Order: sequence, then structure tokens, then C-alpha cells
Amino acid sequence: MNDRRNPTTLLIGVAIAVATMVVIAAGDERGLIGAVGVAVTVESGWPAILWMLAAAGLGHGIGRLIGPTSAESGGRRLRDWALGVAALLALDLGLGWVGIGTNRAFVTTMSLGLAAVGVWSLRDWRPTAPGIALPAAIPIGTMLLAAASVPGWLWETEFGGYDALSYHLQLPREWWLAGAIVETPHNAYGYLPNGVEAAFLHLNTLVGDPTAAAQSCQLLAALLVLAAAFGTGELAASLMGTDREAARSDAGRLGFVALLATPWVIVVGSLAYDEPAVLLLGTAAFTTVLGLRDSTAGWRLGLVLGLLLGGAVLAKASSGLLLVLPVAIAAAIVLPVRRWPIVIVSTAIAGIAICLPWLVRNWAWTGNPVFPFLGGLLGHGDWTAAQAGRFALGHQTGASDGLRAIAVEFLIEDWWRPEGVDPWRPQWAWLPIVGIGSMLFLVCRGTTGRRGVATLSAALAMILLWALFTHAKARFLLPIAPLLAAAVAGLASRPMTDGPRPIRLGLVASAWIVSLVPAIALGTERFGNPTAAIENQDLFDGDLEARLMESADPASRRDLIAGASPAWVLNHGLGDEARVLLVGRADPFHLRIRNEVDDDDRIAYQTVWTRGPLERALEGIDSGLDPRTRAELALQRLARAGFTHLYVDRAMLDRWREAGWLDPALSPGIIEAIAASRPPVAEFGTRGFVLRP
Repeated sequence: MNDRRNPTTLLIGVAIAVATMVVIAAGDERGLIGAVGVAVTVESGWPAILWMLAAAGLGHGIGRLIGPTSAESGGRRLRDWALGVAALLALDLGLGWVGIGTNRAFVTTMSLGLAAVGVWSLRDWRPTAPGIALPAAIPIGTMLLAAASVPGWLWETEFGGYDALSYHLQLPREWWLAGAIVETPHNAYGYLPNGVEAAFLHLNTLVGDPTAAAQSCQLLAALLVLAAAFGTGELAASLMGTDREAARSDAGRLGFVALLATPWVIVVGSLAYDEPAVLLLGTAAFTTVLGLRDSTAGWRLGLVLGLLLGGAVLAKASSGLLLVLPVAIAAAIVLPVRRWPIVIVSTAIAGIAICLPWLVRNWAWTGNPVFPFLGGLLGHGDWTAAQAGRFALGHQTGASDGLRAIAVEFLIEDWWRPEGVDPWRPQWAWLPIVGIGSMLFLVCRGTTGRRGVATLSAALAMILLWALFTHAKARFLLPIAPLLAAAVAGLASRPMTDGPRPIRLGLVASAWIVSLVPAIALGTERFGNPTAAIENQDLFDGDLEARLMESADPASRRDLIAGASPAWVLNHGLGDEARVLLVGRADPFHLRIRNEVDDDDRIAYQTVWTRGPLERALEGIDSGLDPRTRAELALQRLARAGFTHLYVDRAMLDRWREAGWLDPALSPGIIEAIAASRPPVAEFGTRGFVLRP
């Protein structure tokens, strides 16, 4: 795999990636915005690269302590890098909680030191000529172009990255401003494991500005996806169990292409989301199981699996279901029964140990180490039972709808009849049906022995767990993507290595065709204008409107103010002395939440699961009073609490209410009584309004 020959094909791959960025952006009216995207990628990429190299250095040390679990050096290098990613997530979480993680001098020094070890650990690695993996340059270019976008625009299915604006990026921003990872009772997602968010805090500290670091966080997601793609190649080679170098290389390259040619993978790889870390750590865990040497000590295997799976839980809590149990099933099939006890015990010890920064932090904050989960057993903290019930409702679909979702959210994504309020895009595309078909073929032919049965069993378990115990949305099943891609690659690798020339040419053509799918998906985003947000931060924070108003004549300025966006009103129109409560608006990343003069909070918000100041004000008012009286009393309480303005997003409140997530106190009658109680400071059509309490 260490091909030191002509690097021409690698340079061609870079050229294809850059050309992809330019071509997709060709429709932007600003000209060669694709070249600007390349520049943003280079300029914003260094913190992400430094973090990944630091993870490689940390993983190298951990790997040396643990020792080998696989005979393949490439697989061990990726395993160690994944171990480093898991460990750095935990380290960032711990350092952030004690307040050291926001010290720029310390974090920079630590990062450089670990990165130096990471570079040294890669000293004997040489990139292999891409060969059939060359088509992957197209989705790589697609992912990097999307990652260069200011968060808030891409993607449709993600409502412009709403989750990133609400907590993946917003929580690290609040922690950075606070100087430590602090409890955020207003934001329920601050109680989740937050390992990836702690890594984003690491990048915020390196850059020195959460807004400027946003694209760096998205590029870290892209690098984690690339590492997961390399890991998928190793997984494919381990699945086939061949010792032939040519077959292993073909399986590895095809696995790399198959994962990156899946639009969902490119979506999460271009957003500041948790899934990329889960993809890498899950892939490494399955590769460890399938590539296991018979001589590997059980404690060593358990230690590796525990760190990888515990790290995946730190990255995203749902990994406790969607990875831990499927990996356990795969290991139970591959390993003899006599080895189970030591592996189970050592896996549990290592997994709990790496999760301690989350468990101890949550226990200190709420009395429940895994809050907001297992509330009935371990306590709800300061949440009411109704809050906990709404949270559970929002994160579980139910058996019948979940089983239906296997078709409409996964296998065929409701191609024939999109429905519901969520935007619809077929972003699983070709992978589920082709991947499951490949698994079944390999198992039925007996090609992969126990490894194939283990992979198929793990995949089926993952699908059922996703359908029955989660909210069964397409993105949340992404941990299965490496298994499917590895099966496709494994099936295709044999004819690629030994098949007749026409079949090999057909496989090469297929690789190029499927690699175009993510580029097409991005090119058709946002009504064919996917690059509008590149180098356009002022579209989201109201700065563009502010500049237009400064240069406008008085009449035009009045018209601009009358039609101004909420971002302009909240950031520019209310003044520094304003203290605004947002109701129904929980994605404040582009809003100026602090006063730059005296560092006081300007804006308060809360996520849907959290009782905010308005709900608490209404709690103490006699529910038998008419809505107008209750609204007036609640507004008076908000004014006494120091709020100068109230922003209400009617449309989002209606959406939350229809889903069953909203606190009943915020009834339509109360909201309309509030709207009628004061002349509005600003109105945004039927969507919302701002008024003074």
C-alpha cells in the first residue's frame, strides 16, 4: 500500500476535486466563486488539520501502549488514529469543563505538541496511487465546497443546518464566551455527551473567534469523513479476508469510493455535525472485530473496542444503541464463546472510563450521569415529568411508524410519494439496496464465512434498533453506511481483480457514475444556488441590510427598515441596551447574544424541551384568568426580570405544537393575546413579531 511511484494520479485527483468545486459553483452570479471556495478551504482548514494531526499523535501513543490487534499495518494505523480521535474528544471535554480548554496558549501548545508526534507517526506512510478510487475526487470536491459555505444555508433536509445553529456550533460559542464548558439549562442539548462540540470548542480557541471558526468546524467534519472513507476501505478488505495485495487494494479503493459516493455522507461531512466522528469510530470498531488475529489477547481487544465505542457515544449518544449492540453482535459471532467474558468486561471498563468526562459532569449538574436519559430511574434534574415526556416523544417514532420508515426513510426514501413537512431529498440514493443485496450475496455464496454473517447480522440489528427505538429519520441511520459500502466494495473487488476486461471497465464506469450523485445533489440545492453563502456571512447576521441602510436615502431607508429581517432587527435595530427574549427561535448562532461593551447578555433563548422565562412566568398565574389578563401579567413579569423586548416566532411555535413538543402553556390563545397587547416594534409577516413587554 506504500506506493512511492509517480504521484501524477494524486495530482489529477486534486485537480478533479478543484474542478468539481468550480463547476458546481459556476451558476453563482458572483463569478468564480468556486475558486473562492478553494481559498476558504485552505484558509479555514489549518485548525481542523491541526486537530486531526493531534489526534494522530495521541492515538499513536495509545496504540503503542495497547499493541496490535490486526496483522495489517494500514488497519493498525487507522485504528490508532481512530483511538486518538476518541481520546481527544474526551480530553477536550474534560479540559473544557475545568476551564483549561479555552486558554488559547495552552490549547495551541498542546495541539502543536501532539501534532508533532502525529506527523512523526506518519513518517513512513506514502499515499497509494488512487487507481479506481480516483472518482472519489468528485464527492471530495463537493464536500469541501459545501463545507466552505457559511452555516445556515445548506442543506434543505437539514433546514439550513438548523441543529448546528441551535447547538453543534452554538454550544461551543457559549462555552467559549463563558471561558469553560458550563451548564446550559436553557439549551437541553448541552446535557448530551458533547464530545464533538468540545472539539469545536478546541477549534474556537485555536482561532479565537467562534464565528470565524465555523467553517473550520465544518472542515473538521469533512476530514473525519475522509478518515472514515479510508477506514471503510480497510473494513472492506477485512470483510473479504484475503491476503492478496491486489485484492485488498481493490477492496480498499472501492470502499473509499462507495462511502463518499453516498449523498448523506457528504451532507454530514460538510456540516458541523456529530455523525462524521461516529462514522470513523464505528468503522474502526467493526474493522477491529473482522480483522482480528487469533492471538490477540481478549483484554486488548476489549480495551480497543471500549475506547472506540465509548468515544462514539461521546460523539453522539445514539451510538449506545446503533453501534454498541451491533458491534457486540458481530463480535459474538466472530469470537469463540470462551473469549466473551474477558472481552465484555474490558470493553465495559474502557467504555465507561472514556465517557467519564460526560458522566461526571452531568452527575454534578443534574444528579443523573446520563441526563436527560433514564430519568425515571436516575432522576429528571430540574425538568418536570411533562418535559421529560415531550423529550422522549420527540426522540422516538414508535414501532409501526418506525418499521414503515425502513422503506420511506432508508431503502427507497419515499421516491414515489414524498409527504410530510420535512424537505425531501433521496440522499441515501443507491447505497441501501445495493449494499444489503451485496451482503446477502456474499453470505449466501459463503465467500466471507463468519465475517459476512457478522456484518449482515450487525446491519440488520442496526436497522431494527433505529426503527424501533429512535425517531427513525434518514440521517440517524448513517452508522450503517460503512458496512454497506464495505459489502459493495468486497463484492466488486473480486471481478475487479480477476474478472474479464469488460466487467472491469463496467466497474470503473459505475464508480464514476455513482461519484457524480453527491455533486448533482449539491448542484440542485437551494433552487440551483448552493454556493450563495460562501463568503457571505452578512446574509445571515443583518450586516448587508445595515450597509444598504447606511447608503440609502431617508425614504428608501424607511422601506428597508419596514421590510428588515429578524437578524437585522435583533442585531442592529434594537441597540446594545436591549435585552431580548426569543420564544420559538432556538438557532441564535448568527445573533449577537452578548453586548460587546460590557459583555452582558443581550439575547436569551431556549430549546423546545426547556421551560424558558415566559413559560415560568405563566406557571405562576391563575390558569382560570382570560388569556389577555394572563398575557399582560406574564409580560409585566418579563419586564421586571429585565427583558426590554420579546421576539415571538409564530411559525416555529406552530410546528413544535403540531409535533407535540411544545409546552402547553404556550397555547395559540396566549400567543395571540401577547401579540394584541402591545403595538409591535417589528413584524415579519405572519411569521412573527417583536414587542416591548
